Amino acid sequence: VFFAAGFETQAPETIDFMVNNCLACIDAASRNGVGAVVVTSSGGSTNPPGHKNETPKRELEHWSDHESQIAKGKYSPAAKTLMELRALEAVGRDRSNVVVDKELASASCRLVIMNPNLILGPQLQPGPGVSGNSLPWMSRIIKGETMNAQIPNDSMSIIHVEDLAALHVAASEREDAAGRYFGVDRSYPWSEILAAIKKAHPAYVMPPMYEGEAAVPTQFDHTRKESLGVYIYNIHVNANI
Repeated sequence: VFFAAGFETQAPETIDFMVNNCLACIDAASRNGVGAVVVTSSGGSTNPPGHKNETPKRELEHWSDHESQIAKGKYSPAAKTLMELRALEAVGRDRSNVVVDKELASASCRLVIMNPNLILGPQLQPGPGVSGNSLPWMSRIIKGETMNAQIPNDSMSIIHVEDLAALHVAASEREDAAGRYFGVDRSYPWSEILAAIKKAHPAYVMPPMYEGEAAVPTQFDHTRKESLGVYIYNIHVNANI
């Protein structure tokens, strides 16, 4: 079973919606003998307060503070953080994926959580309009409607949708896969991303470069992700980044 709650809404009710739907899915899977549930979450649950980009993030160690997220009005990231914590509890595991309730764990489905950030790929919905979550944002960037004053001195963690799908399939098929896995290729500086857009679409007008020393892109420890045996390549082949 693959579970994704759909589009996020930055509202308090998003938290209960995501948590309750995820728990209901896990409960139904466990009761009906489904072998594995793969939950699509977000990298927004992997940002501890004060974390520095230079330190590689690890799935089993780095967790966002949901109370801090709620206080800042970041209800969708808070929902993802709490959804993952409650999901792990529901299958008898702690946030480090250690079994803490053997009886519950033995009666539960195998739980895998994917943590992607920006997901890109061709639009499947027919028609001339650009729809979805990520593509409309990229369309506004290309049209110069946003991110037009200056190239951000920041980075974005990206994965191609086909690669993310391959990770989901591998996680469902590998009986030793459990817990969190980053669903990212790597974190690309925005200067690289916008340069790739310019290369693919010469009419795009790049904003001025930021001043000062370049910030370090978010670093990841890819050990767990690579253990799934999926080679990430679509973002490079299709975008030439």
